[in-house]
Amino acid sequence: MTADELYQQAFRSEIAALKPASLCDVGCGAGTLLTHARSLGIAAAGIEPDPAKASEASAQGLDVRGGAAEALPFPDAAFDLVTFENSLHHVTEIGRALAEAMRVARRGVVIVDPWFDLSIPSQAVGDRYERWMKALDRLTGMIHWDPIAAGAIAAACNGSTVTVRHLLQLTPMSNEAFEYYAGRAQPHRELPVYQANGMDHELAAIRAAFESTGITEAGALLVTVLK
Repeated sequence: MTADELYQQAFRSEIAALKPASLCDVGCGAGTLLTHARSLGIAAAGIEPDPAKASEASAQGLDVRGGAAEALPFPDAAFDLVTFENSLHHVTEIGRALAEAMRVARRGVVIVDPWFDLSIPSQAVGDRYERWMKALDRLTGMIHWDPIAAGAIAAACNGSTVTVRHLLQLTPMSNEAFEYYAGRAQPHRELPVYQANGMDHELAAIRAAFESTGITEAGALLVTVLK
C-alpha cells in the first residue's frame, strides 16, 4: 500500500466510524470521496471552486456546487459531517472556512492534510522543500499554504472533542522527482519577486540538504473535531 493510499484509507475509516447519514466535502474535486460516501449509503454533497472539476463531478450525477469554503451555500446544521480531504491548505481564509464548516455540520468536521515529522532529518528537509514549492505557487497566484498545525485547526473549530492522529509512512523522494519539482521554477526566475525572495538561494540550500540527507514525502495530519 502506498503512503497516499494509507492516508486515504485512514481518513475514510475515520468518517465511516462516525456513521454519518450525510456529509459535505469541501474542495471535493471530481468527487472521489462523494462517490465513496454514496457507496456506504451516506448522502453526500460537495463544494468545488474549480468550474471544470465541478462540471466533471456533476457529469457523474454527483451533487456538486461551485462555491468557496468561506461561504458555504447551506443552512446551519445541514450535514452530519463536513470534510476536507487535502483541501484545507488551498482555501483563502483557513479560520473562516473552518468556522463555516462547523456552522454547516450537525456533528463535526473531519480533516486530512499534509504533515511532516520534523524530528526526522529527511522529513525536516521535506518540510523545507514543501514550503519552497508552496512559496513558488503563491508567487504565481495560487492559494497554497504551508503545513497547518493541529492546534490551529482545533482553535478555529472550537469544538468540544478533538482527536488528532499523525500518520507517516516514510517514502523517499527520488532525484528525478526532486528535479522535476525544482524545474517548475524555471519560467519564473527572472521575476523580481522571485529574486527578491531569494528563491534560487533557498533551492540550492535544499538541494545540498537533499544530497546529504535525502527527502521523505509528507505524512498526514488527521483531525476530527466534534461539537
